[in-house]
Amino acid sequence: MTGRLHQKKQELAALEENTTQQAQILRNYYQTYLESLSQSVYKQLILASYQICTQKYPQEFINLSYSQRQKLQEQIKTIGKTTIDKLIELLNKKHKKHQEQPINILEEMLLGIAPTEEEVTPLETEEEIMLENSDTFSNIKKPDELIEWTKHIEKGITQVLDTLSMEINNNLQKYKILPNQLPKQVLEMAIKAETPEHPTGGQPNLLDVIIETGNKGNDAENIEVPMTQAQVTKLVAIHLRLHEIEFTEPILTLQRKQIRQILEQINQLKKQYQKKEKECAIAEAETAWRSSWYD
Repeated sequence: MTGRLHQKKQELAALEENTTQQAQILRNYYQTYLESLSQSVYKQLILASYQICTQKYPQEFINLSYSQRQKLQEQIKTIGKTTIDKLIELLNKKHKKHQEQPINILEEMLLGIAPTEEEVTPLETEEEIMLENSDTFSNIKKPDELIEWTKHIEKGITQVLDTLSMEINNNLQKYKILPNQLPKQVLEMAIKAETPEHPTGGQPNLLDVIIETGNKGNDAENIEVPMTQAQVTKLVAIHLRLHEIEFTEPILTLQRKQIRQILEQINQLKKQYQKKEKECAIAEAETAWRSSWYD
């Protein structure tokens, strides 16, 4: 190995060591952030449930017996308290790659076109979208790998919030707070289709879903008649949104800022690494050329 190639290898190794150090810092930041987030999610979940039961569907809640109301509230708290474990375990897990569901399926479902079972993939559980991989993080040496790990964490957070939202909505349906004419699959697809840029809820962490409940018919009398309120129903469900949860908690905003700052450093490190990797490849190719060249 020539002196130049040896130097480039050493510089590359130094960048890898730097990446490993930054990875540990980033992991610590995420652990603190996820612990704070879990507490905030719990509070926002309780608040959203309160809004559903007292502001959106008060009569349905009143119709429950005292013991039923107590049981529902206890179940909401129990589900909420599982959040911290689900979020913290993201630090030691890795997402599987999976195909995105076609966007037009939601439209078809809302129009009453029933897709086949093969066409509809419900929200996946954490176990289904992640693989246990506790050794992966400690072995991160390349900035690209660290950035990919960060994407897995962010995707996992959204998945946990969506799954938690569905668990609570299912519970509210079981107690007849949310109407049964809101099919589970429609609700799942509505949650998955919503984006931070285009929320479909008027209030924080609540989701508005509009579905057809009447039959317009095909006779001449009905063709020109506009869709009435009886034929279209607006229902409200819970959808925990990360940006809305962060907005209510200054500590989360600060912790998110710390994460962004170190990610900026890692992105700079990525550029340096890619440049040094190319220089190393060039030096190695030059050495290989000279070793096999004969006049």
